[in-house]
Amino acid sequence: MKMRGSGYNTAMTLDKSLPSSASDVFSTWWKQFWGLKIPRKILHFAWRGFHEILPTRIGLEKRKIVSNNSCELCGFGGESNAHAIFWCPFAQEIWKLLEFTFLHEVREVIDFKNVILYAAEVVEKDLFEKIIISAWAIWTERNKITHGQHLGQPQQIVNWIDSYYGTVVSAREGAKVSSLPIQRNRNNSEVLHRDPQEEQRHTILMVDAAVLNNTSSVGLGAIILSEDRRRLVGFPQRKALVQNEKMYQTLTSGLP
Repeated sequence: MKMRGSGYNTAMTLDKSLPSSASDVFSTWWKQFWGLKIPRKILHFAWRGFHEILPTRIGLEKRKIVSNNSCELCGFGGESNAHAIFWCPFAQEIWKLLEFTFLHEVREVIDFKNVILYAAEVVEKDLFEKIIISAWAIWTERNKITHGQHLGQPQQIVNWIDSYYGTVVSAREGAKVSSLPIQRNRNNSEVLHRDPQEEQRHTILMVDAAVLNNTSSVGLGAIILSEDRRRLVGFPQRKALVQNEKMYQTLTSGLP
């Protein structure tokens, strides 16, 4: 995301910074973070990890829920938020397959918060979003052991992450198209406002009409298509009663 103002460096040198300066940096950082276009539940997960309140073994031990804080997957003594998501061998296999090399540049002693801050500083926004989604997917997978379920293979999890991220991006792009401004023509028909240079050079006009003898009414309809048969504008069919007998005879002359 390449945040304006380095949250990571602020966190690393907080003791040398004025409190107001650090607060301003993190205020900007969080504003950009909550503006990410990924599901809110995933952003909330990352927020909890940032503040070390995910229910990992260290936290559960402090709350007297478990008697030890060792990682259930690898036995490491001290299952923190960062260990569960980034440093456990199970998680490391997934991160390696995802090819996020930024994890090679930070030390295992760095906590969840600073891993996230560092990632936000060194990768582009789209990759940062995928990192957050990947972290959430790893956490979700780990929780299977709590419910007595088997963990998926690292490659299966990576495939799922790629698919899910693609779905998020597609939904976001679809929302952009649906939010294009609407303009109305003189007949009150809705038309998407598109760049004229993107339209085809030729258009196709299709017109249909019908005369109903039993009701003395006329139905008219028209549609304009682009060269690739994409609908540009349509005029709804309307039926009008022909009260003038001479006009009715003119309209129906020559019809079988």
